[in-house]
Amino acid sequence: MKKIGFIGYGSMGKVILDGFLLSGILKPYEVIISSRTGSKLECLKNEYPEIEIAQNNTITSMKSDLLFLMVGTSDVKNVLEEIKEFTSDNTHLVYISAALTMENVNGIFQGKISKVMPSLTSKVLEGVTLICHNSDVTIAEGEYLNCLFNSIGISKVINEEDFDVGADITSCSPAFISQIFMEFAKTASMNSGFSIKETEEMVIKTLYGTSKLLSEGMGFENLISSVATKGGITEEGLKVLDEDIPATFKKLFSKTIKKHDTIKSELKEHY
Repeated sequence: MKKIGFIGYGSMGKVILDGFLLSGILKPYEVIISSRTGSKLECLKNEYPEIEIAQNNTITSMKSDLLFLMVGTSDVKNVLEEIKEFTSDNTHLVYISAALTMENVNGIFQGKISKVMPSLTSKVLEGVTLICHNSDVTIAEGEYLNCLFNSIGISKVINEEDFDVGADITSCSPAFISQIFMEFAKTASMNSGFSIKETEEMVIKTLYGTSKLLSEGMGFENLISSVATKGGITEEGLKVLDEDIPATFKKLFSKTIKKHDTIKSELKEHY
């Protein structure tokens, strides 16, 4: 019986595989994994003794129909060259390098390819994983992959051309959000007798509650109108945000999209 293979166990690979195992969508005996740094797998093996640790990537490839390539973008080409002769027509390759196009990958591996972009929030079984499939992936194979990622949040199948902005929204935004509210907490501390630790704790708790209200269907506009009374303090603060935030986010997306394009151009030359 073929297994589900994982090549690489870096930070995002660990988030994905550990999430699949924690959610129960995958059983340890179904998994085979190899990594350049074997020591990273010792704790995984101790926690899940039934997982098969392969000596090299070619063994993982031969034993898997569904194969997750969880290595860094700079390593993808070398790994593809290493394993391509040990895959089959049934191999469904899944990789997580957002800037690497499926056309790039298809230049080395001709077959079923899916690109996925999970988020750090998958670590707590929340957030959105973006997915796109090439035309060789069957409906059943696509649905199974979507099901796997639904176990660590929700999956959203998109067109590849939307991956850049999509990644900014889902994968990059935990850092953007943290930066915004870290500065908010710092400034609150400077204007009060609260320590930074106290303001951060209050902001985080409030952010958590706000997220719950939004996720339960309250919506951005309804939430704002529920808090901001006409002529009140919140409304005064919102005026400042209305003046400054649109230009900030316009600049943010301009910068990130330009960086996406630069990286993709460099990768295209490499492939």
